[in-house]
Amino acid sequence: MPQAASAIAVSVTGIEKSFGPTRALAGADLDVAPGEVVALMGANGAGKSTLVKILSGSYTPDAGTIMLDGRAVAFASPSAAKAAGIATVHQATDQAGAPGLTVAENLVLDELCSPGGRFLVSNRSIRKRAKEIAALI
Repeated sequence: MPQAASAIAVSVTGIEKSFGPTRALAGADLDVAPGEVVALMGANGAGKSTLVKILSGSYTPDAGTIMLDGRAVAFASPSAAKAAGIATVHQATDQAGAPGLTVAENLVLDELCSPGGRFLVSNRSIRKRAKEIAALI
């Protein structure tokens, strides 16, 4: 049953993305309600990672609309997406993150590092922030 527009936190409509002659997404649609947990499943090459990278500001879609809380948005960077409340937590360390860091450190890495890559806060603060993030998942 379709959800009312007011019940949708993120709506993706008609998203398309190509890399040269390869069409990674051809009209992807997705609605996510506030607090809903969504799993994207599909075969290799189905466009799952591409859609997540578009939502998180790493890629720009060739066509389509992203609505966040009823407003059209376009993210020029991951930091712009994060400022709007969208961030990605990768499922495996070979996809992202810093080798040798704990899960907690990787969860808060972009928040807690200076441009030079040094940690700005204590391990206790890192664990506290990671627990806050994990509670949202």
